[in-house]
Amino acid sequence: MKMSSIAMTNLGFFLNEGEFYEHIRMKKGSRRALPIERILESARNIPKPKVLYRVSEAKIIDATHFTLDGVEFVSEAGVEKIAKSTYVFPNIVTAGREIENYCLSRENVLDQYIIMELCNFACEFAREALIRDVRNRYGVSITDCIYPGEDGFRLESGKKIFDLFENVEDQIGVTVTEMGLTTPSRTAYAIYFG
Repeated sequence: MKMSSIAMTNLGFFLNEGEFYEHIRMKKGSRRALPIERILESARNIPKPKVLYRVSEAKIIDATHFTLDGVEFVSEAGVEKIAKSTYVFPNIVTAGREIENYCLSRENVLDQYIIMELCNFACEFAREALIRDVRNRYGVSITDCIYPGEDGFRLESGKKIFDLFENVEDQIGVTVTEMGLTTPSRTAYAIYFG
């Protein structure tokens, strides 16, 4: 039985400015930070981070192969993590097209840099929202994760995470290439374990 997926598309992005300025090593309110404050003022409400996830039924085939809802993956680390987990949550989180398109429309290098960092914060905001939702909805804490391209989990196998969802582009505005590259680029797809 295929579980339905959960799309979170109205997350209400909020930028933690303290963390942001610390991350870019700048003192908020300083003269050097003025151009950054101006950029953030115009861009802070643009990000519309989004999440798509589901609970999957995991089956271990052998030491390196497993399936999620019948879709086969190759990852030794994935098999080990499934063996220790009760729940498996394939997911896609994204900063959203809105902020990335805005970034691509900027010509100033400082604008591009600050807005790309804002994209990173929006993607992390989506990831934190996913973890909170899993805790609230299922009473489960995320204990581990595996990202395609890391830990021997190859991209060509990992991008099959997209096969577990229907209409990803319609739901959260994300597409993936044969090579496993996403648009928007500030998108992460992974398998979480709880």
